[in-house]
Amino acid sequence: MLTGCGGTGVQTPRFSTDFESGSIGAVKSLDDSGLAWELALRNDNDNASLPNSFRTWWYVRADDVPLGQVLRLTFSGLGFPYHFVPVFSYDGVQWQHFAETEVTMVPGCVVAVPDSCRIEVSKRFDAPTVWIARTFPYTTQDLSAFLQGIAASPHVQMRSLGASPAFRIPLTLLTLADGGVSTPRKTVWIHARSHPAETGPSYLLEGLIRTVLADDDEGWALRERYVFQIVPMHNPDGVILGNYRTNASSSNLENQWLNTQRGLLLDAEAPMENRMLNELGMVPALMNRDAPVVLALNLHSSNSAPDTAAFFFPHFGSDPARYTPAQRALWGAQMVFIRNVARHYGGRIEQPPEDGGAGFLNSWFPETWWWTHAQDAVNAITLETTYGRAGFDHWVTQDDLRDLGVAVARALLDGAVPSDPERRETGASVAPVFRLPYKPEIYLNRE
Repeated sequence: MLTGCGGTGVQTPRFSTDFESGSIGAVKSLDDSGLAWELALRNDNDNASLPNSFRTWWYVRADDVPLGQVLRLTFSGLGFPYHFVPVFSYDGVQWQHFAETEVTMVPGCVVAVPDSCRIEVSKRFDAPTVWIARTFPYTTQDLSAFLQGIAASPHVQMRSLGASPAFRIPLTLLTLADGGVSTPRKTVWIHARSHPAETGPSYLLEGLIRTVLADDDEGWALRERYVFQIVPMHNPDGVILGNYRTNASSSNLENQWLNTQRGLLLDAEAPMENRMLNELGMVPALMNRDAPVVLALNLHSSNSAPDTAAFFFPHFGSDPARYTPAQRALWGAQMVFIRNVARHYGGRIEQPPEDGGAGFLNSWFPETWWWTHAQDAVNAITLETTYGRAGFDHWVTQDDLRDLGVAVARALLDGAVPSDPERRETGASVAPVFRLPYKPEIYLNRE
């Protein structure tokens, strides 16, 4: 329990984080009224050696909230400079954004300067207990409830790839397929929540999975063409601990797909979570010639400016003087896929860069592994949801994120991952449908 002292005779809120994904650092009263509090964000695992930019998530419960009076909460130590609107709940289940008038970003934020990035929330709450979070939480329990809800489908198989290192939580691999289909199919590989507090992908997956499993023309067509293999929560230890970006040992799983020997298996020094996905999921999928992998989708969320929509990290480019035929083929396939997702999402996908470059080959991302072992045969790409208005006239909701999952599924029915290079190159010339301006800055800081 975290609390502070208010003035004599004044009801003071009690702040706590003793629940899954709960996270906050030091709490202190700002005056004697009991109505003004500073809540500092906590480093993952209380590890102060991590970059400031890793300090983003909070999720706190306040009890004994005074009613009929405005409570002012200052969240300090933010690891990003952008204005945003957090969320609150009176039951820990139904969430809503604060009103924009209730939220102020304190001027002078410089992420490199400790404690300069702050946001203030001032609100008269309607109940004595309230949960407040950076964005919509999505815990291992939420995932378990969703999986139980789809377990009865004849098109769902679940198996564990192993247990997480700290809390021994199964890393579940979902296989969505129609056992009655005898025609050749392709495999779509998806994994999410490498960064535990990037919860948008979990809602996206709910929309995608329900679309694939639906007993309608779309669902049947998707299952006729594809087998879906999905790891919905790559880093459950980090989720339980309330971390933003790392696992229980403060490792950023995203850039630790160590493969220095260039064999199919990752190095022994790679994090256990990555080795489990690699050895028991990705390698068997890649070796399956009956349903070859054509898309490997890596799902994340980005701390971006409020009006930044969801976006992809495409690779290479179309210039024959700079890129090989295989590299240009991958770029072409990715442009087709991005355009089709945008079309099914009302254009609410950021326009990709004119040239993706090959920077991903200088680190150890999942796409690095896929390119090393499959080249352009697998369209390996990252999709980033965002926390702001995301192309809408309102702050993005859980249903908006689910709808993005529906758009991804529908894009697959458009032939978004064509199998022969000639079609990929042709697809690259299709006129774009994006409504949003190109924002080059969002492509600069992948970690």
